[in-house]
Amino acid sequence: MSPVKLNFWLMPNGDFDTLNVIEKEIANFEKWHANIRIEPTIIPWSHAWDRLMNVHKHQSELVPPDIIQIGTTWVSTLSYLGVLRDISSFFDEEVKADLIVPLKEASRSLDSDGLAGMPWLADIRMLYYRSDILKSFGFEPKDLKTFDLFKNVCLTIQNKRKSIQDKFPFRLSGHSEVILIHDLAPWIWGMGGDFLSPDLTKVAFDGPKAKKAIRWYFDLVNGLYGGQNSKKRYGVIPAGTFFSGRYAMEIIGKSPLYNLSNLKHSNYSRKVAKNYGVISFPEGPKGKYQFIGGSSLAVPKWSRYPEESAEWIRFLVSSESQMRHGYRIGVFPSRTSLLKKYFKDSKQEYEVISATLKNGKSLPASPLLGTLERIINAFCDRVLKTIRSGKYSDNFLNKEIDQAAMEANYIFSMYT
Repeated sequence: MSPVKLNFWLMPNGDFDTLNVIEKEIANFEKWHANIRIEPTIIPWSHAWDRLMNVHKHQSELVPPDIIQIGTTWVSTLSYLGVLRDISSFFDEEVKADLIVPLKEASRSLDSDGLAGMPWLADIRMLYYRSDILKSFGFEPKDLKTFDLFKNVCLTIQNKRKSIQDKFPFRLSGHSEVILIHDLAPWIWGMGGDFLSPDLTKVAFDGPKAKKAIRWYFDLVNGLYGGQNSKKRYGVIPAGTFFSGRYAMEIIGKSPLYNLSNLKHSNYSRKVAKNYGVISFPEGPKGKYQFIGGSSLAVPKWSRYPEESAEWIRFLVSSESQMRHGYRIGVFPSRTSLLKKYFKDSKQEYEVISATLKNGKSLPASPLLGTLERIINAFCDRVLKTIRSGKYSDNFLNKEIDQAAMEANYIFSMYT
């Protein structure tokens, strides 16, 4: 009997190493499952939603996937649209109880207490800094503990830059040249605002507290990135990440362990490895919060082999695969019990990540969440482009917030 072939859609989690790394996991799996073959297809994040919708609407020429990797912010919307199966019955209670709580909450089915996705990779963001750069400006880690202190450090470093070779103070996002809802969320929460109303039926990011937070954040971005063609800003933003040595700070949701200790890694920098430090996200006037997200593995309703698909997911969230895979591409496991083991040689990161989990939040499970994310990301993109053009203003930002809120509320009205 021929083995079952499962089409697995995943994202470029390890950049150019993604296929090589996942093929090693596939080889490990197939040694013990002679009746199953995994056929991976790497889909860019920017194309994944549209391709899934095309399959859902039977408008795609691609082979439909049996297993999909999706962002945790997508799960509830795809569940509401009827795209995903409830897969909770395929997993032991011990494994489900071990999941990082915000990830589990974000991955639940909307019409039951089950799971529409199984959390796989965790995005737990911490603030990494260069102690040597801070010291050269007279700062210490304690000077990063609140929103205003953090902004002061960023702008002080920026305003004292004299050439393009000087270190840039802060890299905006784990995704180059973009700002996502994940990046904006902790600043809004820390100032007492939110994205959605308590009943989850309309937006709240146009309320006074959220608007104040958004203005505070983009004023900082404008101070760092505005008018890139002017001599004062000394050229374009440096290529690479914090770990490549061009930045003083970055808020990152991936593990640094694989490139801090790997001398052959493209982002390795001896100075960064020697002088880096890590603390939790700065505290806002209304508290300290951090976005916790990541991605889940799900079985679409159209999957030809749901039981075999669940077998592959069970393997990927097993302790052995989570540890192997996580170290190879620099991601955190989705299971709480594995974090201490993951950071066995890095006490500092473990202490910070444990503290982050205590005040970490996911975005609320709502059928509106997928739409909200796309609207917020598009809004941030427009604002960032305007900042780079040197035409940013409070009046422009207020109009953009109101326009995004009106667009979202119009779409939300169709759901209720």
